[in-house]
Amino acid sequence: MLLIWVRQMSSIYKYHATGNDFILTKTIPVNPNAFALKVCDRHFGIGADGLIYPSVSEIADIKMNYYNADGTIAPMCGNGIRAFIKFLNDQNMIHENIVKVETLAGIMIVEKIDELYEVNMGKPVVDLQQPDIDGTQKELIEYYLNVNNQVIPSYVFNLGTLHTIVFVDDVNQYDHLANALCHHPFFPNRSNINFVKVVDQKHLEVKTYERGVGWSLSCGTGSSASQYLSYVLNKTKEEVCIDVPGGKLWIKVFNGEVYMKGPATYIAKIEMSGIDENL
Repeated sequence: MLLIWVRQMSSIYKYHATGNDFILTKTIPVNPNAFALKVCDRHFGIGADGLIYPSVSEIADIKMNYYNADGTIAPMCGNGIRAFIKFLNDQNMIHENIVKVETLAGIMIVEKIDELYEVNMGKPVVDLQQPDIDGTQKELIEYYLNVNNQVIPSYVFNLGTLHTIVFVDDVNQYDHLANALCHHPFFPNRSNINFVKVVDQKHLEVKTYERGVGWSLSCGTGSSASQYLSYVLNKTKEEVCIDVPGGKLWIKVFNGEVYMKGPATYIAKIEMSGIDENL
């Protein structure tokens, strides 16, 4: 696959995937974290949850580079990778229905199925240590984290990035604790926090507080992690529909791997001006 970029950044594009919105560009920014901070700002920039751009991969069809809105690097973004593939299709940079994407979390396989995109998220990693958690974990166990004098039962593991799962009766019941839980001393580098309501064995509701972003309308890796844990704990069947604030995702567990399916939507093309050339 031949990819050609020019240094001059004349336009960027905005997409969303179930409300999780992203800035995408074909150009590699000079200073990606500073560029992400500027364009993702919802008051002084364009506004988005993150910045994504492609680069050449030696081990896959293409590499996805992802920066959170606060300029920090994220290993993977489940919604972002769907938007990324739609963007590449729209730009005629890829033509295959199945694409191997290099990420910092490994190679992800994305398949276009009608108007939806299915991502093989791989197998969750439960073997954790510093700097993910303050300690060592070899298997899934339940933690009882004290947050503002409230004890929150939680599970922690990695699926693309670090996720904490909290089962609730109402996805809004711990809104006031989400930021403190994300920054709990147990998580040296913070954690994504997912509040999960089991509606029935084929239906979940998930609300996610993302590190580096805050409240998100949707988190693909978080929804995938939520279904994996629910399935392992016999709370759900192999495949569920998940309601997130920004729409619906379909997640299934098969042979220990997690598959996420959902839409991606083009919003706008923005012609750039007034951006520091050093970004």
